[in-house]
Amino acid sequence: SSGINAEWPLRPGGVTNPYFNKALQHWPNVVILDTDPDKTLKILNPKEHSSSSLRGKPGFYTKYKPFLSKDKQLRKLLRSDRQRPAEVEDILIRRYLMDLTHTLMIPLEQYISSLMPLQKSINPFRQPPLLQQFQHDAFIDTLTDSALKMNTELKGLKGDWKALYRKFLRSPNFELWFQNKRIEANQRIELLHVQQLCDADIYSWKHEKHEVEIVDMLLWIRDRYDALGNLGNYPDLQAHLKNHIDTLLGVVPTDLQSTLKPAFNL
Repeated sequence: SSGINAEWPLRPGGVTNPYFNKALQHWPNVVILDTDPDKTLKILNPKEHSSSSLRGKPGFYTKYKPFLSKDKQLRKLLRSDRQRPAEVEDILIRRYLMDLTHTLMIPLEQYISSLMPLQKSINPFRQPPLLQQFQHDAFIDTLTDSALKMNTELKGLKGDWKALYRKFLRSPNFELWFQNKRIEANQRIELLHVQQLCDADIYSWKHEKHEVEIVDMLLWIRDRYDALGNLGNYPDLQAHLKNHIDTLLGVVPTDLQSTLKPAFNL
């Protein structure tokens, strides 16, 4: 669809008919190729592009405004006088962009860490807490001038970092990244919870507890035992939980033991 309110396609469209040039003038990006294929195309203001002709000045016309200055380090890397094989240049560019991406994600990783619950707030006898909600405005507030200066000095990039992060937070890429981070964080919290349960003094806890409370605790430990299997291979922790179960089974009446033991045969 070429309507003004329609979503823009995710693939380029090549045209030579002036009709399309005028009909699709609301598209954010227009590239006019040069007759010389080796000539570098420049980024131009869309106002310089005539909507009634395809014979405008060759270049890349875009309505998007960059948040950061031009990447001088990358340009220097690509314009090196040394002749390198294409495979080597590909590795250099990939490594540089991975490093740049890592630099961009550092503030986000730090903010995610601040959303983790304090270890002292994790009660081994209650449901473990979850990662706190990601608040966009709260994250932007953490982007102090000193924190952003680190990125600027490291990569030589200056500009509106906060606006760049705001746009990233609204993108599907962030949603996918945060979804994975949330799963990892909650699994880490659950593992900490199981570790605290393993360290708990079940022998002292069982004193003056009713049978119903002990059975509830047995079911709770069994649930944590099963959940631990989904977190990875932790035989030492599983052994601790098994000892807790044996300890509690040993204090319930004999008739109840015969009923419970088949269900807790781990």
